[in-house]
Amino acid sequence: MTGPNPASQTWPGVTPRLYRSDGSPRPVGVLGFPVKHSLSPSFQNAAFAWHNLPHRYEKWEISPEELPAFLEKARREDFLGLNLTVPHKLTGWEISDRRSPAATATGAVNTLLLDEEQGGWLGHNTDVGGFLETLPAGGYSPEGQSAVIIGAGGAARAVVYALGNGGAARITIANRTPARAKAIVADLQAILPGCRLETSGLDPAAWPQDRSLVVNATSQGVIEPDRPFPISPLAMNGANPAAPVLFYDLTYGQTPFIKAVRENDYPLLDGLLMLIYQGALAFETWTGLPAPRPEMLAAAQATLAERQRLKGPGN
Repeated sequence: MTGPNPASQTWPGVTPRLYRSDGSPRPVGVLGFPVKHSLSPSFQNAAFAWHNLPHRYEKWEISPEELPAFLEKARREDFLGLNLTVPHKLTGWEISDRRSPAATATGAVNTLLLDEEQGGWLGHNTDVGGFLETLPAGGYSPEGQSAVIIGAGGAARAVVYALGNGGAARITIANRTPARAKAIVADLQAILPGCRLETSGLDPAAWPQDRSLVVNATSQGVIEPDRPFPISPLAMNGANPAAPVLFYDLTYGQTPFIKAVRENDYPLLDGLLMLIYQGALAFETWTGLPAPRPEMLAAAQATLAERQRLKGPGN
């Protein structure tokens, strides 16, 4: 299935058009439920400003019941594009007229672009490329490596697909419910023939001893932020304490996983950089312009710092 060029994020045969026929900027933004705390407007608007473009990236709180009508409105009103966040990524996949390989493999769409010629939605999953882009910041290359992914939801599926395409030799999906982990293996093993996919429970003693990356793809940091992470980093670290694995939480902030890893002083990446990089790929999909990643990251960090200031010390 034809999808966007991984380097440019542009779709074959689709030339980005920034303005409507009357010269006004085409609307763009994110849909979620809830979406109030989304950081996306801060860094996407920084990207538009960096290119001296008049667009304003908005956020719209749209319930699942309201989503079809909003997407039809966006089509009629000639939107530039949309991001989809929880709980709309599956519906985004279902309504897409064409999908990128990443979207097809993960069963989720987080970026929509209007197909001007056919009038339909082009669906993409920029979480895959965004995740891979962050790994060098942790000094990590997946090529030939063994990784463990904790969780078996949509985020885990995107990470498995990303690492498999990045050359990982072995990926273990560790989950409390075996059937969900096995479903990922069943769906992705055939399209990742060079990578061995397997499942495990949550006991690190059963994980591959040569693991070099452990990714927390569960939603505990959002749903239960005050509950300690159920597995200790010391147990997750593997057989060689002198060569600690890289820990990665797809959520950002002071999650239980992040707190536990930091207390042990192990190498760590959190989800903020992935959020920025997946957003940068979405920006490039819509505009055909290079996204200013450092400026986008700085804008997000400034917004987080201001939110923390408003909360006050100790919060």
